[in-house]
Amino acid sequence: MNRCILWFNNLSLYKKILTVFLMSMLALCITFFFSIKILTSRYNEELYQTNANSLNHVTTYLESEMQMVENITDSLIGDQTIQNNLSFLSENPYSNRRALARRDIYQQLYTYIYRSSYIRSINIILKDGTNICMGSSDEILQFDVKGLNQRLDSLKGRSIWASSIQPGPNTVCARQILKLKYLSLKKIGELYITVDMDKMIEDGLMNSGSLSENSNFVLMSGNKRIYPAKPFHDELCLQLIEESKKLENTYTIATIDNNKEFIINGQIPYTKWDYLYFRDYDPLFYGIRMVSMQIFLFTFCIIAVTGVLVNIIFRHIFRHLDYLIEKIKCFGSGEAPACNIKCYDYDSRQDEIGQLHRSFDEMTHSVKVLRDENYDKQLLVRDSAIKMLQQQINPHFLYNTLDTINWMAQKYGADDISVMVRSLGNLFRASIADQKDIIPLSEELKVLSDYIRIQEIRFKDRLHFELDTPEKTSQIFVPKLCIQPLVENALKHAMEDTDELCRIRVTIQEMEKDYQIQVSNTGSQFEEDLLQKIENREITPQGSGVGLLNINSRLKLLYGDNYGLKFYNKGGKAVVMLSIPKEQEV
Repeated sequence: MNRCILWFNNLSLYKKILTVFLMSMLALCITFFFSIKILTSRYNEELYQTNANSLNHVTTYLESEMQMVENITDSLIGDQTIQNNLSFLSENPYSNRRALARRDIYQQLYTYIYRSSYIRSINIILKDGTNICMGSSDEILQFDVKGLNQRLDSLKGRSIWASSIQPGPNTVCARQILKLKYLSLKKIGELYITVDMDKMIEDGLMNSGSLSENSNFVLMSGNKRIYPAKPFHDELCLQLIEESKKLENTYTIATIDNNKEFIINGQIPYTKWDYLYFRDYDPLFYGIRMVSMQIFLFTFCIIAVTGVLVNIIFRHIFRHLDYLIEKIKCFGSGEAPACNIKCYDYDSRQDEIGQLHRSFDEMTHSVKVLRDENYDKQLLVRDSAIKMLQQQINPHFLYNTLDTINWMAQKYGADDISVMVRSLGNLFRASIADQKDIIPLSEELKVLSDYIRIQEIRFKDRLHFELDTPEKTSQIFVPKLCIQPLVENALKHAMEDTDELCRIRVTIQEMEKDYQIQVSNTGSQFEEDLLQKIENREITPQGSGVGLLNINSRLKLLYGDNYGLKFYNKGGKAVVMLSIPKEQEV
């Protein structure tokens, strides 16, 4: 992440804006892609709803026809003629009238076989295993009669639907025929009505109206295919039926034989048979795919044209920023800008680029004026230096005079006068010598020592001075004359108006990031916010007051606003403190 930010920050402004534009276009393309996905999903939902409604008509049609067949079985097993003759056949296995009874049953079945156009045959199997059939007697051989008989025994007269042993066009509705006379409910035979399921399904699909001709309908009973007779991806059908039980969606899109198929699966509630409806998906999706492709191409062209136009516009805009950068480089090197940069007139432009160029031109003009004025001032300074060199004789004359007084005081034994003259000479040299503004602490302490010698001779026993410093003072650098004026200020306010003993202590402590220099004295107290009052001219400074402001300003200029003088009272003493940072340029 940090590398990406660093890479982006190092790009030129033109490339940054172009990158943001390209990322916006990429986001637009991603949004378009997901919009197409949502549109396709919505289209699939609508397609599913339309076909599912049509399939509901098919399943409803199948259920109604199968219920009609079951109603026929209800009427048939309750028929008095059939009941009486079946009871006679069941109770008289060796009677001569059995043939007449079978004929009566056969004639009675004739009235039932035409009640539904889908009934292929009606079979009544007697207890002795013989069959009374209306229609083709071979059709019953397609079904597992033995297995059906076992299932019918547990159903107690209820009907069941079953498919043939091998997938075929017919299904069978089977139920036991029980003796109704005196409600004995004794089994007197089994009824099997063979139904043309292929024709029933085809009529249902045709009556639905909205289902496509290029489609396939598969009806499954458990693991057995009922319709169609020919195999149609049975393994896939079983897999889809299993998956539909786990998922909420009842449709899917799969590739079969290199063709996309839209597949809907469901169940006929009446018989619990599963069905699958396969419809060719490519013709259905062709229209929306073409529209999506057209929109994609149109969007791509718009983005490409927009990118080219934006690139041209950006280059036109940033060309003038490049001109400004070139002008800055030329100004820095002292060269004249190229003609195409210099000749372009920005005075009439009111946009930000015009303002930048005009501001830069005004700045360069001001800098040239200041440079010329500075050159003139340098000439004046040079003339003043020459004149000062001519007056160097005056300080030399003063030094020579003080040396003469010192020699004469030593000759006559006036040691105090000799010390004061030497100290005064040292102070005079330190104050006017051409040194840097930052000096080693050891040199500053030498100046302070000369000043204290003079004051101790002046005040004798009334002055008690203490100095507490680190061992290595040569490694500490302080502003020139920053301690002596503070000691002078302490003497002025503590001793001039009283005859009492004055104690002055200078302490230099090494802290974590800086050195703290404290000057404390007895005999006086600081007012609250003394420095602020002096700066606001609420107090008129006299003598060393100007020096305090000078030291405070110098510290802030050298080390920043966090540094300066601090005044406070502690333990009956007036304390002034300043800090010197350890890390500084010497």
